[in-house]
Amino acid sequence: MNSEAGRRQLEAFVECQRKGDVGHSFSHLSLALCLLPHLKHQYYNTFLRVFEEWSDTVEETKGIQQALTISEAALSIYPHSPDIQYLLAKILYR
Repeated sequence: MNSEAGRRQLEAFVECQRKGDVGHSFSHLSLALCLLPHLKHQYYNTFLRVFEEWSDTVEETKGIQQALTISEAALSIYPHSPDIQYLLAKILYR
């Protein structure tokens, strides 16, 4: 069941990327990686790119608190990622 739901989330991620909807892309990819953790390594760079783009957009439009919430979501998926920690530090520095 998780496998099928994860695959549907990946398909939705691809569709949102095609449409340029970075917010929904981040959500779908995050959920897909939670459901299909064996794909985390394969999608790491893609996740970083989407996360950075989405967190920058959110920070500009909704403020630092919302950007920190997104960072928390990213860290829950990749808790030991120095790249995500660096991006979080960038948010805090600004």
